[in-house]
Amino acid sequence: MLLDRHRIAKLIDLADLERRVTGTERLLREEDVALLVKAAYDDASEAARAAFMARVQLMPTSAWPWSAVQVKAVRAASATPGNRGTIGVFTPNPAAVIPPALLLIRGEAESADVEPGNRLPNRGSPEAAPWEPLHRALDAWDTQALRKWIGPQGWISPGGGTNGQTGGGLDLPGGGRTPPGENGTPPINPVPRPPPQFSWRSPAVIVIGTTLASTVGVVLFSLRRPRAPAGVTPQQEKP
Repeated sequence: MLLDRHRIAKLIDLADLERRVTGTERLLREEDVALLVKAAYDDASEAARAAFMARVQLMPTSAWPWSAVQVKAVRAASATPGNRGTIGVFTPNPAAVIPPALLLIRGEAESADVEPGNRLPNRGSPEAAPWEPLHRALDAWDTQALRKWIGPQGWISPGGGTNGQTGGGLDLPGGGRTPPGENGTPPINPVPRPPPQFSWRSPAVIVIGTTLASTVGVVLFSLRRPRAPAGVTPQQEKP
């Protein structure tokens, strides 16, 4: 499976900012959120995109784009003496307490042209057992724990090594393995993906090349109506 640690780190930072920044600073950082969502959306599977859309459509449109990185607060359970139940709490679906953009990042579609350090064994496989604490930290959005797993060359294993430095590569879906580099280790300088071409003022950009252009374009970027540049009337502004 693919799990982009750089995007996870960025999402942690933006989710933290979402709780703290207001006013002008919040407006200035909107495009950072949009860039992350656009890149993660482009690389996500159809199932991940659908799950993301289902989440953001339930949130206030006035909160876009920050709603994509917002973490819903859930009250902790508190038991009463002599009572098996809890007061004023519920047990949410794990997806309800994570930022919606995490659904896109965790649902990245398979590709051979990725950084080896972002590849992990498929969850549930025998090889994935050492990485289960990482998955549980993602499930709970435990950002302090997640930061400890993020390394400069790859995800850091409990043994101290990184997945990008293990010999022989990792299993790929449908058979085969990632290509090893010199001395049996994956290359540390893979061909990078081209940077996303993105304009915060162009709602259709997020869905170029997808079959969901009309739906996602309207929902994702028309949720928040673009502000016209100074001196440009609404009639002059490009749709």
